[in-house]
Amino acid sequence: MYIHYCQACHRIHMLNGHKTSCPTCEQKLKELKISYMEYIELGPEERNQLKDRLKNLRPQTVLKK
Repeated sequence: MYIHYCQACHRIHMLNGHKTSCPTCEQKLKELKISYMEYIELGPEERNQLKDRLKNLRPQTVLKK
């Protein structure tokens, strides 16, 4: 499982494989440098903070942990 983010619809997706398009809006996805296990261990507040950080990124930026 890989964690991806869609900057068009501001959604985090857990997808198998290295997907390139969002299953919701079909726009380009960014694969995040956070493992599936790290992501599922985040609490609700940490997930909200991650999503807020992702919303503020420039389109070319990929989050590094």
